[in-house]
Amino acid sequence: MEKNKRDRPQVINHSFHHHTLIYGYRGGSYYCDSCHKHFDGGPHYYCGECNFDLDVKCALMEAIRCEGQEHIEHFSHQHPMPLVQIDPQHHIQCFACQSLCSGPAYACTTCEYFLHKSCAELSLQIQHPAHSFHPLFLRVQHWSFTCNVCQKEKKNTLIYHCKQCYEFQMCVKCCHEYLLSLLLPFIKPSIKYRYHNHLLCFIEEYFDHIDHCKASDNYCHQSGTSYDLHYTTNSLFLCMNCDFKIHFICGPLPSTIKHECHMHPLNLVDSIVEANFDENYCDVCEFERNPRIRVYYCEECQYIAHPCCVISEIVKVFKGDLGDVKLKVIGQDFWEEPQEEWDMSPSLTLLNLLSSNDLTFDEKEFLNECFKWDNSSKGEEDSKVEVADEDIDEIITRYPFFNQKEDLTSFFYKDFERFSWSNKEKLVVKSSDLSLKIVGVQGYSIPVTLAPVLQTLLHKYGDISSDSMRTRAMKSICFFFLCKVINSMCTTRFADITKNLLQDWHYYLTFVSFRDFRMDFLKRYLEMVTRAFFGLQLARLKSEVPTKLNKKIVKLQEEITDIKAKQDICNKLFQCSSNPEFIKDSLREGAELKWKTVGQDLL
Repeated sequence: MEKNKRDRPQVINHSFHHHTLIYGYRGGSYYCDSCHKHFDGGPHYYCGECNFDLDVKCALMEAIRCEGQEHIEHFSHQHPMPLVQIDPQHHIQCFACQSLCSGPAYACTTCEYFLHKSCAELSLQIQHPAHSFHPLFLRVQHWSFTCNVCQKEKKNTLIYHCKQCYEFQMCVKCCHEYLLSLLLPFIKPSIKYRYHNHLLCFIEEYFDHIDHCKASDNYCHQSGTSYDLHYTTNSLFLCMNCDFKIHFICGPLPSTIKHECHMHPLNLVDSIVEANFDENYCDVCEFERNPRIRVYYCEECQYIAHPCCVISEIVKVFKGDLGDVKLKVIGQDFWEEPQEEWDMSPSLTLLNLLSSNDLTFDEKEFLNECFKWDNSSKGEEDSKVEVADEDIDEIITRYPFFNQKEDLTSFFYKDFERFSWSNKEKLVVKSSDLSLKIVGVQGYSIPVTLAPVLQTLLHKYGDISSDSMRTRAMKSICFFFLCKVINSMCTTRFADITKNLLQDWHYYLTFVSFRDFRMDFLKRYLEMVTRAFFGLQLARLKSEVPTKLNKKIVKLQEEITDIKAKQDICNKLFQCSSNPEFIKDSLREGAELKWKTVGQDLL
């Protein structure tokens, strides 16, 4: 190693810097001005005239060429950076905006340096209203700084700064937000989304991730969401009139597209499970896909494509004339097309309905006894279907002993009554439901997201509330609970059912049936679902449970081995000590002083 250090050139001229670079020590830690990694000191190449440093690897690396491939030469990095597709599962961060990369990005894989396409193409000089009297220039900032716009502390990134007023610095995210604000007035909203009363516009590359997708049915909180969502996380639909944003994959997409990857048109479907249902792949990228996520599909050839793999064609559709384009939302395959315009009441929400004066005093009291309203603004939590330790205990101790239908019926009616009229525990109606806009469907008030469900239900079974003497407002609330269960059933795989979810369905349906709704068809269906759930739990005894228990056994054995090794050290301490007299004296002194105060003999 010492020989290698002596053999290094002491002075070099490097194409990435206009001054001669010297090999040696300069102060303490530093950031390399090419790969932008932090080093705790040591010899490296630096400029004696300005604040420029290169680590040895970057300084002596052979030139990298990028011929015949789209690429850029960026001022922040010494190597050409080709345009590549980033797999979001790799969790690669853009140096400029510090958000995760997905889809097209410029990359130097040798140095592990990445820039979003939009970040790499930022102007080197801009004007910004937050500092309107001087231009701002793009540069690298390694050490910690506070953005003057968002007031967030950041480091090791690109910033815009004022060369005349050194104290003004702005992060790239704030720049993207400003540039989008300039662009939006020239974007004409043209996308109709049936669950929102304003037209939406499509943004191919948004500057940040959205915190909460407001799609009526979304994939953001489903179990096992695949990279479809992550790959397109910077593409979204937004409303220019209100704070309404939804992910690309959760929004209205063209029902049919033609893409160069396949000879036939591809139709958008909510789900396709292949014959070998444990293996589901995209025929474009050949990566595994999540069967819960919508895909583009050719039935004739059984050809399947991730929406993210054909996004180029989808973007072309949104940038063109949407007049004759049919858009589909999640779940549309289940419900009938509206035969009539819904009576929109944009000022009313489900919370207004639940507190309506049209409810009788007894109806309000009964609602308050059974439910509680969550008025917090937090988003939905992810659903989990993995086997937890408590699930294993229950599966092992209970499920093998169900031998006949009566046992399962008892399980259904007793064990699932986590909520009962005498129990103080109530089912929570989430804030995301309370804020839903209300529309009128055949005289009933229902959240717009569930209007197609109610319309289909009334068409197939008629008005199942006709025997009930409750008020129209109470019937509407019951239809909300009922349609919520039906919609949940239609968007939940049997493999994703949890015991808590079944309990919720049971509770909602029991509540509605007590309001004199004709519910026999749904009760029978839920019993079938419960039997299927029982069968899936038994299947876990053959696969998931033994696998997880074996892993726990291995882990416990490793812990036992580690504990025994520590025990051996304790046992050998007195036997193998090189100075046994010192050990004995220490033990004696410790025993004598044990119950004295520490400072007793100090003064």
